[in-house]
Parts: sequence; C-alpha cells; structure tokens
Amino acid sequence: MSGEEEQASLLRVLINCAEKAANIARTCRSNEQLLALLVQEKSGSEANERFEHDFKTLADVLIQETIKHEVAALFPAMQDAILGEESPNFTNQLGESVTIAVGATEEDTAACLQAVLSGHEDAASALATEVHRDVSFSSEKLGEIAQLPDELDYGNLGIWIDPIDATAEYISGDTMFTDFPGITSTGLDCVTVLIGVYERDTGVPVMGVVAQPFGEKLEENVYSSSMFWGVCLPTVRAHNCHFEARDENRRLGIFSSSEQSDILQRFLDLGYEFAFSAGAGHKALKVITHEVDVYLLSKGSTFKWDTCAPQAILRALGGDVLGYAASVAEQKAVPLKYLIEDAEADADWKRNAGGIISVRNVDVVDELLAKLAEQ
Repeated sequence: MSGEEEQASLLRVLINCAEKAANIARTCRSNEQLLALLVQEKSGSEANERFEHDFKTLADVLIQETIKHEVAALFPAMQDAILGEESPNFTNQLGESVTIAVGATEEDTAACLQAVLSGHEDAASALATEVHRDVSFSSEKLGEIAQLPDELDYGNLGIWIDPIDATAEYISGDTMFTDFPGITSTGLDCVTVLIGVYERDTGVPVMGVVAQPFGEKLEENVYSSSMFWGVCLPTVRAHNCHFEARDENRRLGIFSSSEQSDILQRFLDLGYEFAFSAGAGHKALKVITHEVDVYLLSKGSTFKWDTCAPQAILRALGGDVLGYAASVAEQKAVPLKYLIEDAEADADWKRNAGGIISVRNVDVVDELLAKLAEQ
C-alpha cells in the first residue's frame, strides 16, 4: 500500500483487529468443544492445573498475537513496540515448550495450536479459521473513521493490548445488574478488548479502540460487538462516543466491590451515588459512554494494558485517566503515561501502582481531589 493509504488506515486496522479478537472470544464460547475446555474443572486424578490454566490463557494469547501479527505486517515501524498482557510461551501436557505464533497459513496456525491443545484438533482448527478470516467491521454506530495526519511518525508509536479484559466474567458468563439500568455488575457485558496507541517519546496515549464482544445480544447465545474509538492527536481529535449524560442532576461513580469504605464515604459526602462492577475496561467504558461521571480505583491493581485504550478515548472527549495517588498528593490532575524507559528503573513498571481516576470531564477533578486529600 502507499504511504498515504498506510497512514490513513491504522485506526481502521485496529478496529478490524478488535473485531477479529471479538470473533475469537465468541468462538471460544459458541464452539462446544472450546467452551468445555474453557469452563472445565477437574478434580482428583483428573486434575491438570497447568492445562486448565493454559486454555483459559490461550484465548488471550491468541488474540494478542493475532493483533501483533496484523499490525506489524502493515506497520513494520511499530513491530517492536506492540506489547500485551500475556507471554506467548506455553508448556503443554507433555512438558514441551510451545510458543504461540500466527503462521503464514491457517494450517500453520492450526498446527501450532494443536501442540497446546493436544487431542483437540477440531478446536485448534476452529480457532485458526478465525485468526485467518478476513474481517472488516461495519456498523452505523462506528461513525466516520478519522483521517490521520500524513506526518504521523509510526516509528514513534507503541501499542498496549488487553486481549480479554474481565477474564473471570468471560469464563463464567453469569450476568447480574446494578441498581442503575444498563450497567451490569458481572457477566459477558463486562468483557472488553482494549487496544491503545501511545507516543513512545512522550508516553501520551493518542488512539484507542474498545470493543465489547458481547455488547449486543441478537438471540440466545448469539452476539455482535459494540465498538468505541477515539483519536487525540495535536491536529486530529475525533471519536464515535456521542452520548448524553444519564441524568445531569445526578452524580454517579463506579467502583470495584473491594474499594475502601472511607473513599466511598468521601464520594457520598460530595453527593455521588455508587455502582459496583467487574472489569477495569468495562468500568472505564461506562465513563466514556457518559453513564457514570467517574471511575476510581485506589489500589494498584490495574496495568498499562487496562488503561491505555480508554485513556486515549477519554482524552478525545476532554477527559483523562489520572494517577490516583499522584493527583491527590499534588492536588492537580496527573495523567498516566506509558514511557517504556520506566522499565529500566522499575521492575513493576507495567502496573498503575498508584491507582487510577477516570473522568469524562476534567472539570470535576479539583473538587474531588480536595475531598480525597482531607485528613
């Protein structure tokens, strides 16, 4: 493809990658053999913790490696900076080391998967088919895809991938709703695919795609994706997230069920109501869709792959994802950044160790930070 076509297509490629990831996730739940592997629990002499863990992780790794393969093929300057949550290295039932990789053909990929899924050739073949399927996501809700600037330096861009966020919800599939219509606390609606692009020299997130593989239920056990994207570059700010606020007269925060009670009390003092839900990506998405005003997590239990994509979209909307501890300490918004050089100084550099605050409107931050700093 020409340079101009390449520059114009990155966002479209990421959207199609997110849909391919969603297809793989849905295949694992709709294929009987794959679903049985996904949810099986063995006991006694049948127990094989390594294999059970490997299959639950396999869908993650396969999605991650598929996205890396497709983006690197079209944008080779980005190849060394496409990062994800999972290691592609497995140990199968025979004790053999297997590295999951997307092959040149569907047959090559199936053979690689069979080395992990020994005895489950049909399952490996079904997954390989989805990896190599041509995908072009379309939806009226997708909007007009932003045209990226010609001068965009792809060698200065990196990607963080969370292939399946809310893995426990993905495996269980059980859905429960909060007290607020449309917000689920558990279940497949909480599952997201997160692909975030950041500038390598500044660490600033500039492009994000968030997909819900089970966002729209078409019929029993049949789903289609909900897709959200945003671009926040110096010369381009665009998104498809045009949502009205749930209720201008109500304040709503969304939290993990394990959030500290004293922090919740401070939100209560400011007039906020609460929703509790699973999945970091899902909770950030509720801020993006204007269903809640803020998502706060005081613990350092999210990682760069959880926040890069939502942060890019929120920046396109005039919001951001902030470091909780740093912002409270400095009494100003301190956005998360994604500098790889941090890896040399901090072994735990992938973690958002100081917690996070996600907001759609940064104007709410000053009052909130002042309240959180009170002794």
